[in-house]
Amino acid sequence: MITNPLGFAGPSHQTAQTRHGWSKALQLAPDLYPGVGGKRFRATLLQRAYEFAGGAGHAPTMVIDAVEMLHTGSLVIDDLEDDSLTRRGQPALHRLIGPARAVNAGNWMYFRALELAAAAYKEPVRSTALLKKFIEVSRQCHEGQAIDLSTRVDEIAPRQAQATVLAISRWKTGRLVSLAAWCGGHAAAGHPATLRAVAAFGCHVGICLQMKNDLDELAEFINGSERCDDLRNRRVTWPWAWAAADLSADQVASLQRRLRQPHLRLESLRGLASDLYEVAYERGTRAINARLDRATRRLAMAAGRPDVGLLTEVADTLRRSIKPVAAEVSQ
Repeated sequence: MITNPLGFAGPSHQTAQTRHGWSKALQLAPDLYPGVGGKRFRATLLQRAYEFAGGAGHAPTMVIDAVEMLHTGSLVIDDLEDDSLTRRGQPALHRLIGPARAVNAGNWMYFRALELAAAAYKEPVRSTALLKKFIEVSRQCHEGQAIDLSTRVDEIAPRQAQATVLAISRWKTGRLVSLAAWCGGHAAAGHPATLRAVAAFGCHVGICLQMKNDLDELAEFINGSERCDDLRNRRVTWPWAWAAADLSADQVASLQRRLRQPHLRLESLRGLASDLYEVAYERGTRAINARLDRATRRLAMAAGRPDVGLLTEVADTLRRSIKPVAAEVSQ
């Protein structure tokens, strides 16, 4: 059983009222919810951005909880839309309670996140600004998800892959991570220029997070995991964009044809994943590290500082080292 089913920082989320609301929305015991936990990447980024912008101590708990709640709701809906089998090693929520109740649960989390954001500060002006930002980012994330759901990698020209996956990553993942960084700066009452700088940094970090996740899903699938949502749903992902940059159009078309074979067996899909990973890994590693370097330099320049403090540690968690593909896959 999960001891802290909400997985959030705030003591307010351990109250009987909140537990009742959570159970009522999901229609199951809170400690059965499989989507909680994780690495709390966005919460850490928010805290570091808060410190970067001059905040002392801990960032406001309710703001952290709001970001985490919004992210968790997006995972529930994403898993449903992808028909995912698992999330963080456990059955995806819609597999446990059905799609209708999962939609209800995910939407409840969205609205609860907005409610938390609206009540985060005593000053109406600050709460209004925070709520407005949450609404804006939520809308942008849905627009990115719309591109993701409506585009198939085997139906686009190789030259379109880079622009398509960048748009998806920027709007779907980048904006949500950017929100976490912006919230940290806003909580510290940072200068508007600082807020813009940390938000831009967060967006780049979010794009790198998507890059890493795309590579990791391939590696884990090659290594025996059953989760292959991106390939199974023919999503436009970064490995395809990197492959398109290094292979000829005919070679990419050959990979696309393998993906659209009818009744594609799991072994064949794993073979395609291995070939795609082998082509994309080294370029992808360089792309992630280079974007993180640029984002860190730009933030330091915008702030007029030689370094960005503990925000560097957040970026470093996404860095990858170039190593033989076989060694990566065998881990």
